[in-house]
Amino acid sequence: MTGDAHQGEIFQVVGRFSLRTGAEPIWDAAFQERIETAASAPGWLGVAAWAPVAEPSQRVVVGRWRSMADYEAWALTESYLRTKVTLDSCQSGAPNIEWFRSITILDAAEAACAVPPSAPAGAE
Repeated sequence: MTGDAHQGEIFQVVGRFSLRTGAEPIWDAAFQERIETAASAPGWLGVAAWAPVAEPSQRVVVGRWRSMADYEAWALTESYLRTKVTLDSCQSGAPNIEWFRSITILDAAEAACAVPPSAPAGAE
C-alpha cells in the first residue's frame, strides 16, 4: 500500500465480505469488538458496516483513517490479529478490499476533522 497523507486528507478503506450462511452473528460480534478497540488507535476517524438488504450474508465496511500508515500500524496490533482469526473463519472467501483518498467531502463529521486554512496575518 502507498498513501502519504496530505494536510486535511482522509483515507477510506472499503471492504466487501461474503459470509458463510449462519455465521453472520459471530462475524458481527467479532467486528464490533474490533471497532471498539480501533476507536482508540492513532489516526482512526470512524467506521460503518452495512449488510445489503438483498444479500444478508454480505457485509460492506467503510473505515476512515488519517493515513494508510495509521491503518497499517493498527493492523499489526494484538486486538486486530485476534479478531481477524474469528472474522476470517466466518467468511466464505477472501474479501474485496479497496482504498480511496478524499477528493471532496460534504459531511458534517468529515468537515469537523478537516484542518482549516490558516487565517491571513493580522486578521482577528
